[in-house]
Amino acid sequence: MPAHRHTWTHEADMLRVLDDIEHNLFLPQRLLRDGAADAGELHVQYGIVKDCSVLTCGCCVSESLFRELCNAASNEQVACPICQRENIQLLSAIKPLRDLARQIDFLRSTATQAQTENEEFPSVLRAAPSSLSSLSLSPSKSSSTAGFETDNKTLSNPTTKEKSSLLELFHIVASKIHYSKTEIKSSHSLANTGTPPEQEEHSARENYAGSVPEPIYDDHTNWKVLDNASNTRTVPIDNNSLLVSADVTIPSTANYQANSTHDLDEEKEYFFANCFPMYRKKFQFNTHPKFLGTKSKLFINQSISPDCTKFALITEHKWEVYSINSKDNSPRLVSCGKSSGEYGTDFNQLTDPSPTLTTTISQASKKKKKNWNQRFCKLSNDFLIISGSQSIFNVHDMNQNGKPIFTYVSTFPIRCIDIDPRSQIIAYGITGKDRHTGAEQALVVIQQITRNKVTSEPEFPPPITITLPYRDPINTIQLSQDAKYLTCSTALESRFLIISLQKINEPRLIMKSVRSIDTSLESEGITDTKLFPGNPNLMCVTSTAFNSSPLVINTKITQINGVRTVAQPSMLIRVDEIGCKIHKCEISPRNDAIAFLDRNGSVYIMCAPTMMDNNEKRRTILVETVANAYRAYESATLRFNPEGNKLYILDRKGTFFVEDFAYGLPQSREITKCKQIFHK
Repeated sequence: MPAHRHTWTHEADMLRVLDDIEHNLFLPQRLLRDGAADAGELHVQYGIVKDCSVLTCGCCVSESLFRELCNAASNEQVACPICQRENIQLLSAIKPLRDLARQIDFLRSTATQAQTENEEFPSVLRAAPSSLSSLSLSPSKSSSTAGFETDNKTLSNPTTKEKSSLLELFHIVASKIHYSKTEIKSSHSLANTGTPPEQEEHSARENYAGSVPEPIYDDHTNWKVLDNASNTRTVPIDNNSLLVSADVTIPSTANYQANSTHDLDEEKEYFFANCFPMYRKKFQFNTHPKFLGTKSKLFINQSISPDCTKFALITEHKWEVYSINSKDNSPRLVSCGKSSGEYGTDFNQLTDPSPTLTTTISQASKKKKKNWNQRFCKLSNDFLIISGSQSIFNVHDMNQNGKPIFTYVSTFPIRCIDIDPRSQIIAYGITGKDRHTGAEQALVVIQQITRNKVTSEPEFPPPITITLPYRDPINTIQLSQDAKYLTCSTALESRFLIISLQKINEPRLIMKSVRSIDTSLESEGITDTKLFPGNPNLMCVTSTAFNSSPLVINTKITQINGVRTVAQPSMLIRVDEIGCKIHKCEISPRNDAIAFLDRNGSVYIMCAPTMMDNNEKRRTILVETVANAYRAYESATLRFNPEGNKLYILDRKGTFFVEDFAYGLPQSREITKCKQIFHK
């Protein structure tokens, strides 16, 4: 007898704890109509929500409730049932809360089964629950009276006369809802008393996993406003219907951190939390020895791969690719070559390119190929692309020791170039001329890279040309991490734009703006534009013009509506503490830090929790000093690793720096402190 009573007490305590935890799931659940079916007034009923989602206003509601609100509002704007903000949309599912609901159901079913099997289970808890009193929250002033009356009815219930706390009131309603559900589950478990415990647990887990179906989110539907954004003057010149765009998934704006396939190292995460951004372990490697003890070899351009496993250096006629050792961060030469097309693992053992090289060079252009000079390079995870004089760019396959697999000769000079991390799209900016008037026109060319279905060899279909609505030459071009957006800036008028590439054959201009800065050639205008990884709502813009500090802006591309609407951004943060001579910026995959590089070679990191408020707390520190550069295209390259705990820097002298913020604790002997220049 005492043993049974002790068991029941333990199960009752578990149910009580589960009830307390379930309070976090008591949210707006569904719509109720008071009075007649047609003329009745709609109210929002609260309950235990198992399909919790977050709205664009930040409030958490049931997804089914949001669908009901959309149906009830028809063509009108949907208002939030909690904060009453209008024109809200469903942002994303809150998977931790949905998993919590499933876990509570599973644990509760286990506890209920143990209680029903006990012969001395109290009859009070076995009794059928009484009818539930609905607790309503009125979304408007007209329905506030009805909601107040409902609350009074609930408080007047004999079971709640002594309850005055709102939390206790929620507990009563949630408990009644739970008991009505667990009674059915307990009767089902009593019918299967002959089932072995292992099979019972397995079936309970299956019921727990399948009790609440996970709604299928169509991210494309949530972001459909991006496809409708357009500008009548931005159209593809060559819209080849045979080119089929690859299937893509638009990232949710609630998922600001980049999706990484790397497993989190708990120890490194602990070190990172204690060190970033003030403490780090510094590594420095020289790829080439200095000549005459004072001068070192200078490179024209350099690039680091997105997965941070290799980096590239180029001169006018040579290129080199180094691998990065994951253990000690040391570089090692893995492939090299010359502008003439020779390639190999060592300059002493170079191989001539295959005569079957995919090329668009005509006989008249072969002379250009012999005398061209390399100027820009970009490195993806699979390919190295190099562009330069004579309007030429080459594509080298890093999986074949840098073998050149594609060469293109443009009619117009190539001003800038970029490739996405997945090696599917190459974008470059050119300045063309109208055949009839001779006027200059800014053009962006999109070159897709597809794979042969049989041989898996890369193929290069005809490019797509985008005509910008300006004659101003393109100065910079950047593809987003998911290759769904293209950012570019112009040289003379300091404009910066965002083009949507979600439909690769129908690119759309979705945002445009201009900075009122010095537009002389000496100032270089806008030097870098980057979208935040996984969050196109945020963007960083840098410049070297006088009194033009870096900006973090809200692109507002999720708020555009209509075919001819183009978003107008707004400023969120102005980073004045690092000056105005900024050449590069790099966004952390964690979306909480930005690395900046100025003309003198100083590397800064600005750390802010959300980047959404200029008044929030943020710190800016000086991390490293590398080789300076007079022009932006000669400046060093910055890259955060996929985990966001290391910063890689490669300057034009071939010096490779690694700032490791997850190497150890601040009191460790090998950890050094950075210099803080700003704290807010």
